[in-house]
Amino acid sequence: MATDAHSTAAPTDRGRRPVDPGQSGGYLLPRNSLVLLLVAQAAVVAPLVPDLSPWILVAGLLCGIWRWLLLLGRVGYPRRWLKVALTLSAALAVAFSGARPLSLESATALLVVAFFLKLLEMRSRRDAYVVIFLAYFVIGTKFLFDQSIYVAAYQVLAFAVVTAAMIGLNQMHHQVRVRPALGLSARLLLQAVPLTLILFLFFPRIAPLWSVPMPGGTATGISDEVRPGAIARLSRSDQIAFRVQFDGIPPNPDQLYWRGLVYSSYDNGTWRQLQSPYLGSGEAERLYRAGASDAEDTAGGGIRPLAAATDAIDYEVLLEPSQRDWLFALEMPLPRSRGMQLTRDFRLQAEEPVKSLFRYRVESRPVAGLDLALPDGMRERETRLPLGNNPRARAFARSLYADLDSDEAFVAALLRHIRELPFHYTLEPPTLDGPDDIDAFWFDTRTGFCSHYAGALVYLLRSVGIPARMVGGYQGGSINARTGHLVVRQYDAHAWAEVWLDGQGWVRVDPTAAVAPSRIERGLDAVLSDDERAGLTMLANARLGGTGLLAGALGLIESLEHRWNLRVVGYDADRQYLYLRNLLGEITPARMALAFLAGAAMSLLLVVITLFWRQRRTRKDPLLRELTRLS
Repeated sequence: MATDAHSTAAPTDRGRRPVDPGQSGGYLLPRNSLVLLLVAQAAVVAPLVPDLSPWILVAGLLCGIWRWLLLLGRVGYPRRWLKVALTLSAALAVAFSGARPLSLESATALLVVAFFLKLLEMRSRRDAYVVIFLAYFVIGTKFLFDQSIYVAAYQVLAFAVVTAAMIGLNQMHHQVRVRPALGLSARLLLQAVPLTLILFLFFPRIAPLWSVPMPGGTATGISDEVRPGAIARLSRSDQIAFRVQFDGIPPNPDQLYWRGLVYSSYDNGTWRQLQSPYLGSGEAERLYRAGASDAEDTAGGGIRPLAAATDAIDYEVLLEPSQRDWLFALEMPLPRSRGMQLTRDFRLQAEEPVKSLFRYRVESRPVAGLDLALPDGMRERETRLPLGNNPRARAFARSLYADLDSDEAFVAALLRHIRELPFHYTLEPPTLDGPDDIDAFWFDTRTGFCSHYAGALVYLLRSVGIPARMVGGYQGGSINARTGHLVVRQYDAHAWAEVWLDGQGWVRVDPTAAVAPSRIERGLDAVLSDDERAGLTMLANARLGGTGLLAGALGLIESLEHRWNLRVVGYDADRQYLYLRNLLGEITPARMALAFLAGAAMSLLLVVITLFWRQRRTRKDPLLRELTRLS
């Protein structure tokens, strides 16, 4: 009897404590359970494929093959020295793969590599649980790169597969029943939905406890440096730059100038943005009131002012991640949300780079007459040009200006020159480079896109001492018929000029409206040639055209994305406060605790009802009831 007792006891480690049989090689995952675990691993890594180097995917495939051969008994577990060598090699490979040190890309790559390598030393049930917990963590890392509704829907499915793999580890069978495991996983997730909603609505929105440099944002059609002569092909990305929800009726398309950057410095063919001090809210209000008082008396002369109306336009912008601190708004903006400021050259700037969806409110006052009295320092900055370049353009500007009686007449003459001569608007202009790029464009090629025309106009104005600058941002956008919000995409990127006129202040002048007025009135689709249209993707052409079944389907998808961004991704601390105030009235810790406990109790009550309902069905059969009692 003593011998039998010793034979059934768990192995001991030198007589001190029991040892997990898996530590001595006694535990093997059932084949179905291992397959489900490998499928779960592939499911959680799949969304990260665009963000990972190819060698990481190859390494993961090799680890999976090794694990399968190990199950078949054809290979053994790697020795300690091999595991150390593989770990160090993986770390060095990540370091030299091109990702920034301590960036989100490098951290994710290390996590995924460790996730794969863990398969090679998975000896015990505990090791399998570590793999599963890593899978849950990898699911969360994808949301640092992308928070779209499609990613969220896929990650729910991946979560269900990982949970099914965990259930499979607890099934007391040599062959894991995959379908029941997936069914139980789905039921568990459904039971967790109420509590998840309660946590989403009531859990405080707090800042992260750490900061990791985020990945690059979307491909943008603008930059803080513009060199039109060196750009042979304008970016045609149809990625979304931002969405806008107006409180009232949206302005006309020709008034949708989304101001983002101001280029005041020109050197060797390149326009650059300069630092500008911030304006206090009171100072901005005074400047805007001063402009509005003279708005009706300053329009005219064939030059489009910033706008003829003085009514404020209220709207909300949902800006996609850009890793920049640029914000976009209609002229002239007043910030109505936290985390943003107004600069002296009347552009909005975020306090930190935009690393995730940024939601902010703006009040725009489309008035003329800003900076009616231009400070000397700003006048010098906005008329400065390097010496010695573009001699033909300088001579042309001085000759034309000498025959006119006002700065306003000179601007009108330049626009008339563009309209009457054979200038052309195209997305594929000839390449121009060198210090005399303005001369080459204005007199030789006469072909370009918005930044060519805006840059040349500003240069000619500065040549005769008129303050002028180039403004970059977006123009236009498309209205979603289902939700009524405006969608601005990267191919809506645009550049225009601002000129300071005595008695009028800063006035917007868009030379693109002179050479291609349909671009401003109807959008980019109106000016594309057949060859340029052929260079766009099928989806971009459908979005630009706006008609047909594909365009309708894309509009439906876009409306779902917008609602998701408004109600889920954009549910920040401010929105949470407004929602809870409407729900609870005065927000106090006691009311918050009661609401949270009530929601949690309702969630648990649903689980209890489900369990009792299943038990009630079992008791229908007396034989099963007695078997349950016996068990």
